[in-house]
Amino acid sequence: MNIVVSGADGNLGSAVIDNLKSEGHKIFGLFGFEKNTQNPEDDFQKVAIDLMDPKAAKNAVNKAHDKYGEINGAVLTVGGYAGGGIKDVSIEDIHKQIKLNFDTAFNLVKPLLEKMPKGSQIFLIGAKPVLSPSDLKNVVSYGLAKQLIFSLADIINADFSEHQISAHVVVPSIIDTPPNREAMPDMNFDNWVKPEQIAQTIMHYFNHPELRGGVIKAFGNM
Repeated sequence: MNIVVSGADGNLGSAVIDNLKSEGHKIFGLFGFEKNTQNPEDDFQKVAIDLMDPKAAKNAVNKAHDKYGEINGAVLTVGGYAGGGIKDVSIEDIHKQIKLNFDTAFNLVKPLLEKMPKGSQIFLIGAKPVLSPSDLKNVVSYGLAKQLIFSLADIINADFSEHQISAHVVVPSIIDTPPNREAMPDMNFDNWVKPEQIAQTIMHYFNHPELRGGVIKAFGNM
């Protein structure tokens, strides 16, 4: 399969790419920084892009399509966390989180849907607090942005069911990454979900397209 992966220079995106490559799939990786595209050991297509720019996102999808002829899947991992309850956040905080977590996905999803053949799959990254109002109240701007991701997947699955294009929302708990370990040094890292575990879960769904779109919980031991 030919698969677009955004956030290719992130911990989750790079794990997804490694897993997909090990299964023989062709990757079109979207990076946040030009310097991260320079590794000569990477044997896949790479583009540095600002995914908050819809024109740039569309151009990247067109490049991927021109390169491979068709795009069978996408794993869209770009995003970022921000805490704070409703008394702590401003409307600017909310808009910033929407741009980072939703716009970067939507700007790719729209042109991807124009290029994808039947049976294609899109994987979006949700957030566990969205599933629990008691948790959501402490991450208002982040949670509201991630709620849009769930709605986007629902819309794709409703609108493109006849085309057999499926959207999944992967919902991790805390992902075991160096930044998260630094931010939460007193936590039990063994309970966190590993990027490689999420990548393997995504690969399972790619291998079983009969598993239609929905919420995929990846909570580790939490």
